[in-house]
Amino acid sequence: MSKTFKFSVLLINILLLTLGWISPIPVFAEEKIEFTAEEKEYIERTKDNPIVTGIIPHVYPLSACPYEGGSFKGTNVEMLHLISELSGLNFEFVCVPIEQKTPYEALINHEFQIVAGTIRLDVFEQNENLLLSDRFCDGSATCIAKKDTNPAILETGKIAVMQGYQAGYEFSQMQFPNHEIILYPSNEDVIRAVNQGKADLAMISRYVGIYELQSPFNENLTVLAPYQRVVDSVIMTTNTPENQIIISIVNKTLAAISEDEYNNIQMTYIINNPYKYSIFELFFKYRFLIFAGVTVVSILFILIIRLLNSQKEKVILSNDNLTGAYTDAGFELQVSKILSRSNKHFFITDFDLSHFSSYNDLYGKAQGDILLKKIVEVVTSFLCDQDAICRSYADNFRVISYKENIEELVADIKRANDILSQLIDASMRFNFGIYVVDDHNIPISKMFDYAAMAKKIAKNDPNTMIRIFDKNLHDIQQNETRMLAYFNQALKQKEFVVYYQPKVDVKTNKIAGAEALVRWINSEGKVIPPSSFIELFEKNGQIQKLDFYVLEQVCKFQRSRLDQGKELFPISSNFSRVHLFSNDFIPILNSIVDHYDLPKSCIEIECTETAMTYDSEISISILGQLQQEGYSVAMDDFGQAYSSLNSLRSMPLNVVKLDRGFLLVTMEEEKARSKTIIRNIVTLVHDLNLKLVAEGVEIYAQVLFLKSVGCDYIQGYYFSKPLSETDFINLLNDSLYIIKENKTKE
Repeated sequence: MSKTFKFSVLLINILLLTLGWISPIPVFAEEKIEFTAEEKEYIERTKDNPIVTGIIPHVYPLSACPYEGGSFKGTNVEMLHLISELSGLNFEFVCVPIEQKTPYEALINHEFQIVAGTIRLDVFEQNENLLLSDRFCDGSATCIAKKDTNPAILETGKIAVMQGYQAGYEFSQMQFPNHEIILYPSNEDVIRAVNQGKADLAMISRYVGIYELQSPFNENLTVLAPYQRVVDSVIMTTNTPENQIIISIVNKTLAAISEDEYNNIQMTYIINNPYKYSIFELFFKYRFLIFAGVTVVSILFILIIRLLNSQKEKVILSNDNLTGAYTDAGFELQVSKILSRSNKHFFITDFDLSHFSSYNDLYGKAQGDILLKKIVEVVTSFLCDQDAICRSYADNFRVISYKENIEELVADIKRANDILSQLIDASMRFNFGIYVVDDHNIPISKMFDYAAMAKKIAKNDPNTMIRIFDKNLHDIQQNETRMLAYFNQALKQKEFVVYYQPKVDVKTNKIAGAEALVRWINSEGKVIPPSSFIELFEKNGQIQKLDFYVLEQVCKFQRSRLDQGKELFPISSNFSRVHLFSNDFIPILNSIVDHYDLPKSCIEIECTETAMTYDSEISISILGQLQQEGYSVAMDDFGQAYSSLNSLRSMPLNVVKLDRGFLLVTMEEEKARSKTIIRNIVTLVHDLNLKLVAEGVEIYAQVLFLKSVGCDYIQGYYFSKPLSETDFINLLNDSLYIIKENKTKE
């Protein structure tokens, strides 16, 4: 199916919705879906016995029940229609009575077979009583407040949330722990509570906010802060054999739906969704014009059309409160307008600042805010009238700019960087990714992804700060998409394999511990290195499942040694910073370790220094709780981030792992300085009653030096590479001591 055809269908759908038609023209999947015999039999049964499907009301344009528009509507509903068309499943829609119970309670009471809606996956996916389909819409929550809001209300106050909006309720508890949460029957009531001063803040879906804030009654409200990837649209059901078949059919169908088809639905119901004004809203907005009389009806009609369009853009194009740059939603619409008006040479640039969180820790958030405003000011000075800049979040920015050629753009970036570099410390740098807009028909979100991908490559390359997206990066992006889609199956098939790298006591040459490292060995036997998927899964949120999977394999290994009467030593398991901001981290961690009846001292929790310092207050609290539970806590990559000494002072730690970069220097002058630094780090760590592990040790000269300065443990290829579980067990059975002669060349 050609891109031209799909794009044409998308334009027709937008026109049909504008004219009031109920359903858009479907774009069918390109690949045939293979169902099992059991699944085909179940699909046939639903023709006479439809699947009773709960739809959550009051969240249009995501979903709405008949009493709000004559029929079930919204992106979630339309996805169910598309699933029905492609699979043959027959759904019967029923509105969930959220005034009496949550969708989850309705499911448990068997009032519905499935519920379609937006939920926080990290709240529900650990519930063994539930089955969740694959996500088919990424969402976010949005915090609404009055435009003249006092920043103090972010610390304490009242926050309004709709009944049944479980994701918003859970996230409000996490993000605003000192606020009183008040539940209201609908999103309209939630927003009205802020308007009337009954609540200080409102937590609603981003898309619902964009829709509702178009009302003239809400002109005094604004988006205070967006929170990315808080919720996802899924199908939720109870864990029964019959419902397992439903979810299997749904997941296979979702996998066959192309991104273009999803964008068709999203564009139709969200981006191009006109707000439905009530007669009272129209009268309020245009009250003075109405009194002008029928003599200006024709002029008034034109003004109304223009004002309706500008009112829609007014909320979406609201500027970032701090810097004045566009928000994500506003920037996306502005890019769409720019590209539709001209075929000139445009470029999307995505850039950020390395170690910005460390800058905040060192100089304070107020100084960090000043830096962000200065960045926008400097970059704007290089833009022309038809260009635009967006602050996506934190220190991440996007720019669309017109240039005659790529050389002109790169020259401007270098000049801007020269100015900006004077505002930051030597350990920090800007990273730029550029996408050349050579096809105006591809989704704008894809353009952003391509620029971000190029920036990611630049960020990992010390030799360049600028990277331009090319075909190779596109292949990487396609491969990442396939990896994300295959993750759950790979996890189920145990393609993720745990390797163990010994940690050797410097004084005795005895194995005193190990680090668990994950490798992905796919069905074809190909080994996929962690560098290819860890950061990807961290961004997507799947890293939590993978980290707990690795922990469970470690616990099985330790349980086996304990049952054999073998000596236990601590094995460290790596955890992403995502866990440090999850309320479920420690309970899930404890449940896994307790299931294998292990002493918590045999498990070491390892996080990078960057992860620990991302939000130091939360990290200090979580790490302190881990120590109280009995776990050992290790800081990985010490010395890589900017605020190392400050983090040593404040973080609850047991072990510090020295970043391998200190041992990789080659110039003699730098070697001498690195040795001096390492010698003083050892003294500092020991004075704080901590243990030091040196990573990346590969040659005998490094071993001798580390012994001479009193380093506690060594981990690296000099003693052993990471070993499969079988090879590691064989090594331990031979001897707990590793005796290595000096045969390694320096």
